[in-house]
Amino acid sequence: MTLPKLSLNSNIIKFVGLKKFFRSHETGVSRERIEDFKKFNKLINYGGDEVAFDILGSLNFGQATTDSDTDIVMYTRCEEGRMGECGLENCYKIALFKHMFLNLVTFEHNSQAYKLEIVDCINLNQLEKDIKDKNAESALLIRFCFYRSICRGVNRRLLHKYENMISENLPLWEKISESLEECFEGIIKSSQHTYSFHKYAGRLADKGIKLPGSMAEKIKDYLKQ
Repeated sequence: MTLPKLSLNSNIIKFVGLKKFFRSHETGVSRERIEDFKKFNKLINYGGDEVAFDILGSLNFGQATTDSDTDIVMYTRCEEGRMGECGLENCYKIALFKHMFLNLVTFEHNSQAYKLEIVDCINLNQLEKDIKDKNAESALLIRFCFYRSICRGVNRRLLHKYENMISENLPLWEKISESLEECFEGIIKSSQHTYSFHKYAGRLADKGIKLPGSMAEKIKDYLKQ
């Protein structure tokens, strides 16, 4: 993570610290799925295209099970330099990549294949333009910074280019960081967010790993924000 001044947002710092704890007890399913994304990334790069992912949910915390959803953000450069938002409904590359990935999963895991949910797509053409235009009001740019602040990336080297572009413009970052704090405050207050932490703690307990008292206090303190 190379975005500047991340330490100013204490809530994100707390979130990342908690995530590191759960990741230290990563499940075998989580490791397998991350390897799938790495293999797919190599396949796409070999074909001369670009793709990267940010992982959300239980896989982000290393606590995925065979029944877990796999929620991701996909980054790619839309065809022929097309600008704007992209997604399954208007960008054939997104649909193609999803189809190819599911084929890879079926080949690798057969009866243990899992579903893929693309919760957001970031068009790298538009992202680069918004950074160069110093467009702090860009929803796409704000989403990019948000995902990069809290998610688990695959092919992070591709994403570092855009993080560095932002870090070189501190006034732009300062404006964006205000929006990030608002986004994160809304997430912390959601019941789903609280439930997720209880769920991850429960999965550790199922493996005989007791949540340390200090960590339980940190989770409690974080969720009170």
